Amino acid sequence: MENKPNWNQVIDKSLEVLRQSDKGYVLMDMYNNILSPEEAAFRKIQVVPYNALLFIKTQFAALGLDIADSNVRIKLIALLEEYDRISKKRRSE
Repeated sequence: MENKPNWNQVIDKSLEVLRQSDKGYVLMDMYNNILSPEEAAFRKIQVVPYNALLFIKTQFAALGLDIADSNVRIKLIALLEEYDRISKKRRSE
């Protein structure tokens, strides 16, 4: 049985990481949990800065999508916009 990636989960996790990042970096504990500076200080948890963009790039690359390539990102946006446009057109017919 083929193990398909759950794109919805990957995208949600990537958005969460980016939203919690500061200039592209997040703080991670030894279990790879992302913590805010306030949370780490309050709980007295040792954290290290981690490159959020590299984390996301690696996650997508492992699933076969090179989002670091700007041409791939542009084409993906174009594909999604065209898909939405045609889907809306078909629903209205």
